[in-house]
Amino acid sequence: MRAIWLIASLTLKETMRRRLWVASLLASLAVVGFVFVAKLGASVRANDPIVQSVVPRITLILGLDVVKFFGSVMAMTLASGAIALEIERGMLYAVLYKPLRRYQVVLGKWIGILSFALLNTLFWAVLLYVCVRLMMGRAYWETWRAPLVVLLYPVLFGTLTLLFSTFASTGLTIALSIIAAGVAWSEKPMREFGIVFDIETLINVANNVRWIVPMNHLRRWVLEEMAVIVPERMLASQRFQAFETPPGGWEIGYVFGYVAVVLLLAIFVFQKRDV
Repeated sequence: MRAIWLIASLTLKETMRRRLWVASLLASLAVVGFVFVAKLGASVRANDPIVQSVVPRITLILGLDVVKFFGSVMAMTLASGAIALEIERGMLYAVLYKPLRRYQVVLGKWIGILSFALLNTLFWAVLLYVCVRLMMGRAYWETWRAPLVVLLYPVLFGTLTLLFSTFASTGLTIALSIIAAGVAWSEKPMREFGIVFDIETLINVANNVRWIVPMNHLRRWVLEEMAVIVPERMLASQRFQAFETPPGGWEIGYVFGYVAVVLLLAIFVFQKRDV
């Protein structure tokens, strides 16, 4: 266990050495800027109570999309070179000659990567809520469960990218991660097109895609937690009801199981790799 924490701490130190905190700072400024622009838009119709009521809610919902995007990209960026890049540079050879098992290297990298990504994601989520409170006058703290679900985005994509990093080059790892994210994102538009144009094939494909990369299991849970502040007109609309089915409790369980299986698969593949 001590070896795992050592690898994790070295991974965090490498992250700081690569100055990824600069990217974290820029993402923080982007979150603040997003809320500021929304505030400017709302100020144009300062006397309209509907606008003043709706804009903070929409800002928070879309702001969480920004946060989960930054968190996922951060985790994917760190994981893409965690093993592949060190093999290419020859650094991992020296580590593996020491009394370390390969599963300890994978687990240490995983813990170090996700520690940095999760801390940043949590910080951005809190920053979003604070900015909405200061600029919009209402924080909507009752939706506190939504950021907790958002934290699973970097866990999902970071773990998946780490798996790719155990057998592919850095460039291929990045490409596979982008493809996986694209496949996950495609479920929602395919389902919507299938419903609108009554194309059963698209709906069936969307139903199968959700199992490959379960991003939209998380998206439905985030939306469910934010439904308490969704404008009534949107909540009552037929489009909202048709496209956003309530999530089941098993969906979060499936995501946790998916992450565990992918992590075990990463350990297995790295054990079999000739380094």
